[in-house]
Parts: sequence; C-alpha cells; structure tokens
Amino acid sequence: MVGEMAALGVQDVKAILDERAWSPRQLDEHTLRCTLESDAGEIRLVVRHAGPWIYLAVLPFLEAAELKPWGSGKYPPRFLGRILAVNYNLTLVKFALDDDGDLTLRAELPTESIQRGEIEVALDLLVGVTQQYRIPVRDALLDAGRATERPSMLPPAPASQPPLATDDPMEGEPAIEVHAPSVELSSKPLPRDP
Repeated sequence: MVGEMAALGVQDVKAILDERAWSPRQLDEHTLRCTLESDAGEIRLVVRHAGPWIYLAVLPFLEAAELKPWGSGKYPPRFLGRILAVNYNLTLVKFALDDDGDLTLRAELPTESIQRGEIEVALDLLVGVTQQYRIPVRDALLDAGRATERPSMLPPAPASQPPLATDDPMEGEPAIEVHAPSVELSSKPLPRDP
C-alpha cells in the first residue's frame, strides 16, 4: 500500500553495518555483532532483531579486567545512581544492566514503522556516547569503589527511628504486609443523572 513502510529485517540492518565497513558477523538468524576500534578502546556492538523490536547494545560497556572487583552485578554504593543521572541526559540510548549484571549501553527501536535513518542515528549515538563516556564512567566506578575502601570522615547518621525493644512482638515482621482484599468490589454500572 502507498504510504506504508516495510519493516526492516536482519539483512537490512546487516546492509547498514556493511555500508559503514563495520564487518558484522552473524551470530544466529537474529543477531549480529561488530567490533570497532576507537580512541576509547574496543567497542563490541550487538544488534538483535526480535520481531517487533530491534535491540542495539554496546556489550559490555566496560572491560571486566579494568573493573575488578566490580562488575557482574556488584557495584559500589551510589555508582548506579550516578549512571541513572547520566541516563537522564541521554536521548535514545541508555545505560542498563544485562542479565549478568554487566553495564551496557542500549537502544531499543520498534520495527513496525522504523526507518533506516533511525537505525543509523542509534548506531551513531551508541558509538559516540561510548567514546565520550567510557573513560569517565570507568573512572567514576573506580572512584566510588575507592570511597568504599576508605573510612568515612563523617559522623554516623542518626537513626531515623528509635531502636525496637528486644521484647517487641513486631520484631522480625515485615514493615508492610499485603493481604487479599477484605471488601468485594461490585462491577455494576453507576446510575446516570437524567
């Protein structure tokens, strides 16, 4: 039909990567991987076509060898909050944790009405943001890690509530318990005003 766009498939995405001379390698029928050299180190880009969505990611964002003992889901206090603050300032691409707890930079695009230019913009942003943020994010992680190793110079925070008595019957109970509703709701329509 006139005006409708055909959804882009894996081979269309592969063609975009080939045109950039990024030498995509097909891992399976839905997944492509490219390795790019940059001033910020090697960028491993993964593109997965999952039916209604195309997922693009720099995976992993940071090299595991540089992060020890951090990574794989273990991060110092306040580091992930700093990553969320960075996400607030990013458009189309966002930092996330993968299934293994490693930091990634991702973009998710719906395939139903996607245009070639949207994939190109996402690819440019993934590479550009990686080049711009990889070293500062790594340094922020290492600084946050060093901060946890040093004793705090601040006095301990005051307790927000007085301590519970040792014979308190509520000790060990959850703060909020959710039970089944105690009122049965009626689904009858409300009367209308004449």
